[in-house]
Amino acid sequence: MSRSFESYRDEFPVVNRKAYLISASLGPVSNRSQDYLQEYMDAWATKGAPDLVWVEDIFPRMRSVKETFGRLVGADADELAITVNVSLALGAIFSCVDFSKRKKVILSELDFPTDGHVALAYRRLGAEPVFLKSDGLTVPMEAYRDAIDEDTALVVTNRVLYRTSALIDAKEVCRMARDAGAWSVVDDFHGAGILPVDVHDLGCDFYTAGVLKWLCGGPGLTFLYARRDLLSSLEPLVTGWFATKEPFSFDLQHLDYHPSARRLEHGTPAAPVAFVAQGGLDIIAEVGPQNTREHQQDLIDHVIAQADEAGLPVRSPRDRNARGGVVNIGVGDEAEKVCHALLDRNVCTDFRGDGIRVSPHFFSNDADIERLFEALREIL
Repeated sequence: MSRSFESYRDEFPVVNRKAYLISASLGPVSNRSQDYLQEYMDAWATKGAPDLVWVEDIFPRMRSVKETFGRLVGADADELAITVNVSLALGAIFSCVDFSKRKKVILSELDFPTDGHVALAYRRLGAEPVFLKSDGLTVPMEAYRDAIDEDTALVVTNRVLYRTSALIDAKEVCRMARDAGAWSVVDDFHGAGILPVDVHDLGCDFYTAGVLKWLCGGPGLTFLYARRDLLSSLEPLVTGWFATKEPFSFDLQHLDYHPSARRLEHGTPAAPVAFVAQGGLDIIAEVGPQNTREHQQDLIDHVIAQADEAGLPVRSPRDRNARGGVVNIGVGDEAEKVCHALLDRNVCTDFRGDGIRVSPHFFSNDADIERLFEALREIL
């Protein structure tokens, strides 16, 4: 890393006005993202003809974001599909499963809700979701080991639990799924960009993450990795013309899936989002997830020390090696009001249950943490 963390603050205009401690909900927009978006707008405004805009601007940008994200997670570009969100990514995966042969879908009660919602929707096609119990903070490996069996079709796991920020040993979960003949799906929305990962080493069949949060790319773009030797067998029911081998053949009466992970894509993509995403991905790739992690965990240690001093309960792991990028601090039954009162003081956090979620990023500093607790002293 050739630049200091502090030097990147000017890349994100909002962080010089606010204590921006909410990247686990929405990463801030960068100047680069705005420049890339303007590039798209200029092409649209000046070239006029859609063929030129698509071929010269949109398609190359979609390829570029796949390549940049692929380098971050150890995937090749042709192993990646672009979707709008994890819900559509999961829908594409689930639609490839024959639930008449294996029925169980293993999840945990601490996974992000959309994972459960998609699994529950597929009960109509025979899926039987099983939600593993937690201890309130994490999900024991024994729970996965006891639940995964020869009737398991899919095992869905979150590498970082969104509510507590506890880490799950996703590699071990994927190994257990593979040994039982089941597919594994890693939802890494809360880990990509701040936790180093190599999807090939992880051993997952599918991996999905969006750019909304730590990747600072805004809403509307999610990547879906599929293991290469699975691709030829995948025939998703959730599909569209951009999933076909030759979309511009305009062949209405034949469905010929693309040989790459593009077969898991859908209809016309939200093109502008790829340009916004590129700015965030560029910066995260420059800084590097490992560099981000060390700095971020130092800041979270500071948050926990300040919470202890203030007598506020901490609902995330205290061991920096066992947590992601969020620390949940208990503030009482009116956490939503506390969160809004912080926003009134230009301190950005989020809330879940009776706690606020504090999520510093690589550009955050100790002054942001001090500003948070100074505001909390006024509010509580």
